[in-house]
Amino acid sequence: MKKILIIIIFVCGSLFAQDLETTFGKQTNSQLLLPIIVTVGGDFVVTGSFTAFKSQRVDHFITTIFAKAKENVTASLTQIETIKQVYQELDKYPLRDITLKRVNGEVLNVDLLKFRLTGDFMYNPYLMNDDVIIFPSYDDERNFIDIAGAVNKPVKFQFVEGDKLSDAILFGGGLNPAFDNITEAEISRLSQQGQKEEVITAEIPKDFTLQRGDRIRILFNENDKKSYKVLVLGEVNSPGYIFVTKNSTTLKELLTKSGGFTQNADIKNSELLRGTNKEQLLKIKLLKESFEKEGTLSSKYFERSFNQLMTEEFKMLRTADVTVEDSASFLIDNYLRVLDNQSAVDFSKINSETEDANFIVQDGDVVLVPQKENVVYVFGQVINPGYFTYQNDKNWEYYLNKAGGKAERADSDVKVIKRKNKTWISVDNNPNLEPGDFIYVLKDVPRSFDYYLRNVGAISSVITAVATLILIVIQASK
Repeated sequence: MKKILIIIIFVCGSLFAQDLETTFGKQTNSQLLLPIIVTVGGDFVVTGSFTAFKSQRVDHFITTIFAKAKENVTASLTQIETIKQVYQELDKYPLRDITLKRVNGEVLNVDLLKFRLTGDFMYNPYLMNDDVIIFPSYDDERNFIDIAGAVNKPVKFQFVEGDKLSDAILFGGGLNPAFDNITEAEISRLSQQGQKEEVITAEIPKDFTLQRGDRIRILFNENDKKSYKVLVLGEVNSPGYIFVTKNSTTLKELLTKSGGFTQNADIKNSELLRGTNKEQLLKIKLLKESFEKEGTLSSKYFERSFNQLMTEEFKMLRTADVTVEDSASFLIDNYLRVLDNQSAVDFSKINSETEDANFIVQDGDVVLVPQKENVVYVFGQVINPGYFTYQNDKNWEYYLNKAGGKAERADSDVKVIKRKNKTWISVDNNPNLEPGDFIYVLKDVPRSFDYYLRNVGAISSVITAVATLILIVIQASK
């Protein structure tokens, strides 16, 4: 009986305690939701007294009123660039060395930057009624620490008295694990006039105390273990990015890694692109963008290339002292310089022990292997221009006949344009045709009477000028 009574008392006591705890919790929660007054002063975008809650910490409260102030400031702005500039200026408020004064006389130091990096609430306390938050004045041009080198995120941050090397490394995202044996930091400290430099080598474990304006470089030995790769596009069995080594992978090894050529590969007309100038860099960049976004090449690449070319040509010709004919010739040459600036590697020799096979590829190179074209294209003044299947034992006349022969306005001259280097060869020289070559029939352009009259007039003017000059010389010699 006594045992039963004890159990009943224990259960009732537990229930009463739970009920008491629930009641107390409700009262506590309701108190946390009661509004309090917090004052913001110092170097902040908005100052004054604001309503807050005991459930709020400093960072949440400051972020809330800052977002509202930023919204009010930019409400009347319509230009996107102007809004961006205003945001950049507003975002410069200090996150460190913030003073929190309480009505009971307690003074706390708030460091929101450290809180956001570490999650340590010691740097981000709860608010109380009548708290005063004071932001320090912040000169980001002089009151700074700058850290670079073997850290994950080189950064320039606000200096606070007492900062140590470990703080700088924290704000720099920590030591970069890609580098081994990081033990020292080089600290550059300028004189007041900025003309003299004191360089201090500090051991990282000793946690050197910093001064305002210190510039820190975490020392490291270069790590060349990087993502070296070459983009191979076109007729290979495994196109895409191929990983290579630094300055030691040959072109032959690269193509082996890409699965080798397909049966449709035009090996002779393959090319290797390297960023030897800004135009080539642009071409490579666009090729990579096209592959990464669409998995293949697209017309966007060619369109953007030609837009870039037009801009460059206008710049080059702006102050040029050339004739119209020379300008036209320059434009042609410049197009070829930019769009056809390819390597001199002969891919047909890739399986032999030659310089071409042992050509060293570099990170960022692009290899293009076009599809084999077993055709000859006939165009110009012909009846039916178009592609015709290549026949090994046929000459230019065969393809001209396949195109229906010459049109009415055809000139007597016919040219073969070689696919590889686009050189023009007269058929009178009996050129050897290859797949991908072009046959072009020129046009006999009709000339009006005015055309011949203008030519006669121009010639007459020259003759008259020469005759006048001779007459002046004769008269002067008498």
